[in-house]
Amino acid sequence: MPKGLLTALLLLTQTLPPNYTTILENPTFRIIRVHYGPHEKVPVHDHPDTPTVYVYLNNSGPVRITHEEKDGTQSSLVRPPTHTGAFRVSPGMLERHSIENLSDIPSDFLRVELLGVRLGDKALEFRGPAPADLTHNLTATEFSSPKLTITRILCIDPTPCKAPPATAPSVIVAFSNSVVTTNGKSTTLALGTVLAVAPRQSFQISRATSAPAHILQVIVQTQPATR
Repeated sequence: MPKGLLTALLLLTQTLPPNYTTILENPTFRIIRVHYGPHEKVPVHDHPDTPTVYVYLNNSGPVRITHEEKDGTQSSLVRPPTHTGAFRVSPGMLERHSIENLSDIPSDFLRVELLGVRLGDKALEFRGPAPADLTHNLTATEFSSPKLTITRILCIDPTPCKAPPATAPSVIVAFSNSVVTTNGKSTTLALGTVLAVAPRQSFQISRATSAPAHILQVIVQTQPATR
């Protein structure tokens, strides 16, 4: 990514309301944790036109998003309730909007911004539902395009479950207390925490508690961004 563009994106992130916290940034990903409190209103702010995977961390209610156009006009839409473990892939668009949580419960999710993916890829439009069954081991590719793959892994057994290595950079998002082991080093991830994984790096996941280990792995075939 050109240095000037990266600097501009960093400045943009720094001006976001406190509802947005950057939890990981490298040449491939910028991951922002988002929290809207019950009935909270978030003032107008901007997001860059970066392809993004939205990863939902809780069962939330509806959220109103009011977009502001360059000519000063406004348009609103209501994001429907979300569910823990669901995700949405977006090809990216420049956004200037305000937010209102219409629910008595908070809304928590991650913005996984794909810094090395070209804007406007029509293949990057997808909604992945939360899993209906958390009682069996699972390794399943739930989204695949030439530049992006999203895999869900569930480990129910007490023994670790092996994950196949990816040939490209990736990031792991945890939906439960999960232990990720790479090169003999174990890291415990809680709900909503993330871990970057190098290309061709094998790993295992296992339960940190009696609950299943549950992660989403976002894998990106990087390329120079063009604007």
